[in-house]
Amino acid sequence: MKRIIAAALLALSALALTGPAHADGTPMPNVTGKGLSVAYKDLNHNKSIQLKDGLGAHRHVLWPANWKVCEQNPAPGTPLNNQKVTLTVVKHQEKCGKS
Repeated sequence: MKRIIAAALLALSALALTGPAHADGTPMPNVTGKGLSVAYKDLNHNKSIQLKDGLGAHRHVLWPANWKVCEQNPAPGTPLNNQKVTLTVVKHQEKCGKS
């Protein structure tokens, strides 16, 4: 159990050490439907991304590889200039949307 927690903390700390994502007006990529780890990569591991539980249960994401993106804000193609990025996520085996 300690190894799992240590691995999760290591993964999260690696995300926190990277710089801001696309602060130069680069268009927001389409990450809807992708795994959260891929979405982080597509957004240059932006540490200011806000995550929202797609089931409304207010769960925390401890292991991004277990989650997928259901919705994103801003929309794909929107120029990114330091605005807030919010990704609505659920675990891979769950359906998007409250059900």
